[in-house]
Amino acid sequence: LVVLSIVIGVPVLVYLHLFKRDVVTTALTPASLPSIQQQQTQGHVHFKDPVLLQRAWALPTGQLYLQGQLEFQRREGYCAPTTLRNVLKSIPSVPLELIPEAKAGPLTAQQFKTKLDAIGHTTSTLVYGGAGYDLFLSAIKRSNDPHYRVAMNFLHPALFGMDGPSFLPHVMLLAILGGHFSNIIAYLETEDLVVVFDVNQDFGPYLVPSKRVYDAVRAIDVQSGVARALVVSELVHKPRQV
Repeated sequence: LVVLSIVIGVPVLVYLHLFKRDVVTTALTPASLPSIQQQQTQGHVHFKDPVLLQRAWALPTGQLYLQGQLEFQRREGYCAPTTLRNVLKSIPSVPLELIPEAKAGPLTAQQFKTKLDAIGHTTSTLVYGGAGYDLFLSAIKRSNDPHYRVAMNFLHPALFGMDGPSFLPHVMLLAILGGHFSNIIAYLETEDLVVVFDVNQDFGPYLVPSKRVYDAVRAIDVQSGVARALVVSELVHKPRQV
C-alpha cells in the first residue's frame, strides 16, 4: 500500500502543487484541523448534542424532513442522488412516483440544481464557497425557512480530518478529493451551529460551527476548478404548514 501510495499519489500531488495550488491549500488547511467530533464550541463538544438536535428536528423544516423519511446512501458514490431524494421527499407537493431512485455517479452542484428544479418545481441558486462568508451564512440561514431547502456539496475531510497519517501521499490525495453531498436541516443562530444530516450512515445528523462548514464548502473541486457550493432552493409550491 505504501509503495502504491508513492507511485500514484506523489506525481498527482506534485502536479496539483505546481498547477493547482489553490486546490491543495483550500483542502489540506481545514483537513489538517482536529475533527469536529472533538471540536469545542463555547467550552462544549456539540457534535451530537441530543438537546440541540431535538430542537432542530422540532423546527418546521426539520419536521418536513422527518415526515419525508430521510434516508442514507446505499454505499459510496450515492451521496448526491440520496441528498436529492431527501430534499424532494421533504416537499409535500412532489408526488413520490416522480422522485427518481438513487443511482451511483458523481454530480456537480450545477447538475444537482438542474435535477432538483426540474422535478421539485423549485427555484434554486448556487452559493459558492468563494462568494465570501457573509453571503454563505445568509444562505445557511434559509434552512430555517420551510419555504426553502439547503443542500451542500462540501469536502468531507475538511470536517473530519485525514483518514491516516498526513505524510502518506494517498491520505493527502483522499483529503483533497473527498467531495460529498448532504442536507442542511437547520441553523441554530444562538450557538452558531449548522445542523447537517450526513447521508453517510456512519455519521448521520450532527452539529458544526458555521465557519467549519464554510471552509468545507470553500474547498476547490479538482475537476471544475471552482469552490464547492450550497444549493439554496425556494419552493414554488408552498408546503403545507406543520
